Amino acid sequence: MDKKQTTATCPKCGEEIVQCENCENTGCPDCDGFVVTRDDVILCPECAAACKEDCDKMRAIGCGSCALFADEDDEGQGWCELHQESVCFIDKCSDRISKG
Repeated sequence: MDKKQTTATCPKCGEEIVQCENCENTGCPDCDGFVVTRDDVILCPECAAACKEDCDKMRAIGCGSCALFADEDDEGQGWCELHQESVCFIDKCSDRISKG
């Protein structure tokens, strides 16, 4: 006998309920503030905030703190003006020039 899969929906807006890929909490992507990353990873607000906090700490010591790091996007990818290549904010090299 085949079982029909049912999809839970948000009672407020009708969107499909999603599950955080980090902690497995569930919620509505619109009403509950779930975040979908560029890599299509679904995070609840708490996990997204913890991830941002960790990223901010890494940004302070990596390329993200270099004056030659430009055009950073929301996920920490940017352009190294010195090496003329795409880099992530957590990368670092010996040529780093501190911002400010």
